[in-house]
Amino acid sequence: MKAEPVVLATAAFSLLVGLGGYAWRSRRGDGGGFERAYVVSWLLISLFPVLLIFSFFPQSEFSAGVKGATATGAVALFVFLWWYGTRTTRAAATVDRLRAELAGRTREAEELRARLRLPSPIEETRTYEYVLDGAPDRRLVVITGDLRGVKGVDVWVNSENTDMQMCRFHETSISAIIRYEGARRDPVTGRVVEDLVADELRERLGGQPSVEPGSAVVTGAHGLAERYGVMGVVHAAAVHGTGAGYGQVGNLAACVRNALARAGEVRDGERRAGSALLPILGAGTGGAAVEATVRTMVNAIVGHLAGPPEPRVRSVYLLAYTDAELAACERALDECERLRPAFTRPRPKRRSRRTGRGPRTTS
Repeated sequence: MKAEPVVLATAAFSLLVGLGGYAWRSRRGDGGGFERAYVVSWLLISLFPVLLIFSFFPQSEFSAGVKGATATGAVALFVFLWWYGTRTTRAAATVDRLRAELAGRTREAEELRARLRLPSPIEETRTYEYVLDGAPDRRLVVITGDLRGVKGVDVWVNSENTDMQMCRFHETSISAIIRYEGARRDPVTGRVVEDLVADELRERLGGQPSVEPGSAVVTGAHGLAERYGVMGVVHAAAVHGTGAGYGQVGNLAACVRNALARAGEVRDGERRAGSALLPILGAGTGGAAVEATVRTMVNAIVGHLAGPPEPRVRSVYLLAYTDAELAACERALDECERLRPAFTRPRPKRRSRRTGRGPRTTS
């Protein structure tokens, strides 16, 4: 029983290459081509005992047939192993391809999930004050949280559509909140008894079916006066019907300027309004991008505060209901060269998703 040195060397080489390939792929992890490399490595390893057996026992018998052809001995076993290995490698290649596709789809899903992360409502009402450079009595204040946490601002601006049709009472927009909170309600059931704000708005239109985009209509505060200290409401035509919902008006900056000018006309006896609150106009049902909307609004507000003419409304509040809206406001205000912060910035708490989001505050 004498073994051929060449056959032994081939067997050892096959074993070492197979083990090395398997160890290398295992160390790299479950990456592309893993199944094919796994199959090829074990085929090389399996050649070691085959060559060893037929080296020491050349009379060993093994026969195999592939597509009508037959072979015996070591050649037969070798052919059989590689024929079977080819089939298995093809199957492994299919597994690798499907696994790569699955990994790609998983990455796409994760990226999409990150992009579609819903903004978190801010739980606390906080203010972040910026003052106009050279005019500290004129300020732009970001206020966070639900609109119903805001008190002491003279005028609320309602983000409304060009038809001036306010949202239903129990929807979650600025329009719905103003309509409900401004109404006279049954003290026991809370149901609306008299729709004061919406009724006055219809009267102000005088039968006119709609208004021009960017225009503004003033009504009284009604129930908002007692509950929140509001002197009046400015209904700004910030969105218009598109045939497939609402879209933000094209002249948003003019809309902001008109709303602030009309807010300066609001008075209670001898007292004139000196402050106004605006939501992020058209970023709710209007579907506009928050970042671009905030930048346009900040520039328009700064233009109003700087004049001319001399502004009657010298304190403008910008409502940020979610963390995304607050972040957009911070970026726009920090980049504005005509404003400087007058505060040390605390971080507001976000509302837990488990407890529900509460009402939205943009339209």
